[in-house]
Amino acid sequence: MTEEVINKLPEEMKTHICTLRKSSMDRANNTPMCESDIKVVNFDKIPKEYSRKNGFKTLPKSNDALYIDDRGKWYFIEFKNGTIEKDDIYRKLYDSLIMLMEWGVISNFDFCRKTIHYILVYNEKKHSKTQLSPARDQNYGYFMKLAQQEERLFGIDKFEEYLFKETHTYTKRLFEERFVKVKEQEERLASG
Repeated sequence: MTEEVINKLPEEMKTHICTLRKSSMDRANNTPMCESDIKVVNFDKIPKEYSRKNGFKTLPKSNDALYIDDRGKWYFIEFKNGTIEKDDIYRKLYDSLIMLMEWGVISNFDFCRKTIHYILVYNEKKHSKTQLSPARDQNYGYFMKLAQQEERLFGIDKFEEYLFKETHTYTKRLFEERFVKVKEQEERLASG
């Protein structure tokens, strides 16, 4: 996020700005899923502040990061280096939106459907449908590209147009290609 976008954020979110690298950190293995220094809201910090301000004893679930670009597109990003449980992912989706709506950051679901994109980044080595093979992955990627389709996993696609404008499930490599490099380039152009 550019400084201009960050300056427009509510105070509750400004205090939790970090790099994408930090928000992607797998604390159990002390390894990041992304190396980018793009600035994001460390959305994992929001539930504690939300619960404290509302006097709740339990913490809601949340996505790992929120990125907002210069054109006003929002991106919720969830990093999963280990197991993926659909119920946990779905709870994070709903709780994240509820917190933003209650704070008045998001006015309604129409805003979500028109503006917010959801990206789940997963470790393909831990969630492969077949035995890992670079040649097989290359062939599969080639045919998916020819078909101009993106593989959507873990039932995330059902939230497209219902809660979010778009939904994506990316491997770490695809996330780097389709999101990180694109946003880094956009930010360089915006600042230059």
